[in-house]
Amino acid sequence: MLGKDEQLQRRWWTEEAKESATEKRQRQLAEELHNHQVTVEPDAGYDISNLMAQIGTPLSSQQVMERLKKCNSRLYFEVSPSDPTKIGVYLQDPSGVVYVNPRGEVLTLKHICGMESGIMPEFSVIHKTQAKVANQELFGLKEATRDVPWKVVDTFLSETRGWRTVLVRLLHGGFINRADVEKHFGWTPSRESQRWYDQTR
Repeated sequence: MLGKDEQLQRRWWTEEAKESATEKRQRQLAEELHNHQVTVEPDAGYDISNLMAQIGTPLSSQQVMERLKKCNSRLYFEVSPSDPTKIGVYLQDPSGVVYVNPRGEVLTLKHICGMESGIMPEFSVIHKTQAKVANQELFGLKEATRDVPWKVVDTFLSETRGWRTVLVRLLHGGFINRADVEKHFGWTPSRESQRWYDQTR
């Protein structure tokens, strides 16, 4: 049989564990909510889901590919056989995967990223959907509430990739450099872009 001190200690540990679990859950909910919102938040005040706000200086995929080849002659582009609206961007590399293209050429390629075929906006256009997330303001309340502990938030669904997003991927991978971008694309965006600044500084 447990003594009074042991019972109090166990009750105290149980309460502490409950409070710790509640705090952890609230922190996780806050992170989940933040992750949903951060993917669709505006860029320097521009609505990133609005094509007209994101179009900037549009380029055809052909123009983008030609300019990128001037930046790095080892870049290779192939229209996706499963989705002709997308083009794969690859690096010709001896340690890559052996690939026979539709023209019968045998290449060794490393995949870098994808891009749009046709006309590309300067900045990526984010297509939104809505997600139900737990309402952290109601979670863990001591007093009962009849409110449903969920709220609906905008979140990422898909992306129409802008050519500056492709440049960022290639810059981060070390496949092109700032001098290349300045010479063939122009470093300064056609409109203010905090994302471009943050991702290229």
